[in-house]
This record gives sequence, C-alpha cells and structure tokens, in this order.
Amino acid sequence: MSDYDVVFERSQRDGRAVLSVTGEIDLAVAARFAKELGGLVNDTAGTGVVDLSGVGFIDSSGIRELLKAKRAALEADTDLLLLSPSDFCRRVLEISGVWSDFTVLEALP
Repeated sequence: MSDYDVVFERSQRDGRAVLSVTGEIDLAVAARFAKELGGLVNDTAGTGVVDLSGVGFIDSSGIRELLKAKRAALEADTDLLLLSPSDFCRRVLEISGVWSDFTVLEALP
C-alpha cells in the first residue's frame, strides 16, 4: 500500500466541511490521514464530516487516527461525524468497540 492508493478530497455539503476518503487506510497512509483529519478539525467552526463510503479497507492505525481526531474536535468545542461508512469500515469500527464513540450519518440532509 502506498500514499497514492488513497484519495482525500475536501468539500462543503449541507453547510458542513466534509473530508471524503477513497481507498485503503492502513499504516502506510496513517500519518497522511491524521494530517487530513487535523486540517478538517482545525478548519471547522462547527461540525466536520468524514465520508468513509469509499473506503475499502481500514486497519487499527486508521481507527486510532479517527479517535484522535474525534478527541481533538471535542477539545476544540466542535464535532466530528462519520458519513456512510462502507460495510468494511462499519464492521471494523464495531469489532473494535468504537462504533458508539461516533455519530454516524447515512446521508447528509
């Protein structure tokens, strides 16, 4: 896995900053994922959204970065939501016991 196997795109949807992730998130891209999540949290005055619908694989390093970003958002008095996690992401979050740590949206209104 290389950094080029994952794509990060920032946009605005429904008045929220959205980070869309496509590809595989593993140890090889964890630092870049952390940087992208940090940028989302730092640039968000209210609620940031991480769209995981295009993620085919995520390992514990990716879950760790999501948890760190969620913590940073709460410390900054903002929030971080997950949007449409792929079936694989959902399963890994559930097995890891962190599913309930996140607010998950199936779609933006």
